Amino acid sequence: MNSLKYIFAILFLQAVVTIFAQQTTWEYILSTNDKEGIVGLTEGDDGMIYVGGYTEQTSQANDYQALVLKLDPNGYFVDSIHYNFDNNSTLISDFIEYHNDQFILLSTFNESSANGNNGGFLVTLLDNDLNLTETKVFYADTNYRILGVYGDKSSDGHLFLSLAMNLTGVQFHSYLLEMDDSFNILKQRLLTDNASTYQKLRKISDTLYWSINVLNNKYEIFDSELIKVNEQRIPEHFTSIISVKWDSDSSFYILGDHIISETGHSHNLGFLKQFHPIDTSGYLFNYWHLSDTVDVPAFFNGIDYKNKDSIFMGGIRNLPIVVDPYHYPQPTWFVILQTDSLLNVRWERFYGGNANYLMMNLIATRDGGCLIAGTRYDYMNNPEQQTDIILLKLNSEGLLTGNNELPETRMHEAIVYPNPGTDALQVRLAVQHPTALLELYDANGRLVLSQQLHQKENRIAVDHLPKGIYIYRLSADTGLMEKGKWVKM
Repeated sequence: MNSLKYIFAILFLQAVVTIFAQQTTWEYILSTNDKEGIVGLTEGDDGMIYVGGYTEQTSQANDYQALVLKLDPNGYFVDSIHYNFDNNSTLISDFIEYHNDQFILLSTFNESSANGNNGGFLVTLLDNDLNLTETKVFYADTNYRILGVYGDKSSDGHLFLSLAMNLTGVQFHSYLLEMDDSFNILKQRLLTDNASTYQKLRKISDTLYWSINVLNNKYEIFDSELIKVNEQRIPEHFTSIISVKWDSDSSFYILGDHIISETGHSHNLGFLKQFHPIDTSGYLFNYWHLSDTVDVPAFFNGIDYKNKDSIFMGGIRNLPIVVDPYHYPQPTWFVILQTDSLLNVRWERFYGGNANYLMMNLIATRDGGCLIAGTRYDYMNNPEQQTDIILLKLNSEGLLTGNNELPETRMHEAIVYPNPGTDALQVRLAVQHPTALLELYDANGRLVLSQQLHQKENRIAVDHLPKGIYIYRLSADTGLMEKGKWVKM
């Protein structure tokens, strides 16, 4: 009997620890006078969070320093390093978990000038104390500028890498290579037939390599000599921003920038499960979108899971389609979704809206939650084009719990836009709230509009209302409670 009590006590303790771990949430913002950006994100075996990014002085364009941050499991700063190669502008392109608490940093370096030539790339080994223990330097031909280097580690410890390069007068050639575990090049090939940039690489057998050509939106297969032997267009009109999560040796999930073919409306979050590396005759597919905004996945990685029945996906709502979306004065949101293994959306949540937020990475964490990371440009309060790094550690329901002091961390389950607006306002209800009551109050607290909403996307005419400041309130029996200020111009 005592042993039975002991077993129950252990099980209860394990349950309490699990529940507590799932409620570990936090926010972290790195804000200095420089521009900060983020590329890679991972959770180490030690529970620490490692962030790969860069800094750039606001007064000196194209002069980048690579940056690595280390945070503890509760989001507190532990350490950071900056590095560059031989005083060149240096940017981390990819951040790969290696082995024995080590990571591989793939970086490019170029002259700090407009054309940025005379460079190459670095393969650097980083330990969990942020020591750069080994660096291999590879110089590019002087006619090329290396724009990025992306890679994957295979089960034999080899690296399969792709370099995105710019040749004078020609855009986007690719260079494929395989390295052993000492970073010695085993094979390599320059691809010049067509414009190409390969990402999401994978060695799928001893003699075959798989990748996505993000310029042509195709799966492509290469043989042991890195010669292309097969290709297939990604189904459902997926375009350049694509994340991949493999769930077996042959099947994988994709989150991508998707175009709805029947309407021509571009830039939605599309997600599919592919059951074969290149055969597209069978797959699962779904998508998420707002009908009148540009919505795209996280730029570097936007899909991950620890449990296939709880898939986290992340993206950007209301992305400005301009040359430099990082510094455009337009409100945007982080979007976080969860689906089951069949890609049915369980819930959706929004963070931000008071500045320009661009999600770069999302990872599932060991406690059942997820971590999202990106940049924030506070254009309303900062005249400089200065971006911050922002990280949000969410629980398994995509929530921040506890007392969060930062306005950036306010979660929304409905969005009222455009704000300011004119003759109509739009209300987007999250999928977990199929109906809601909208109430609009004027500056004197009088109720001037009350309307039941029955769609995910709702358009409400307000042309009869005078210009001014209004308070909106959205409520539902499902737990929705949103309120805020809306301005009619």
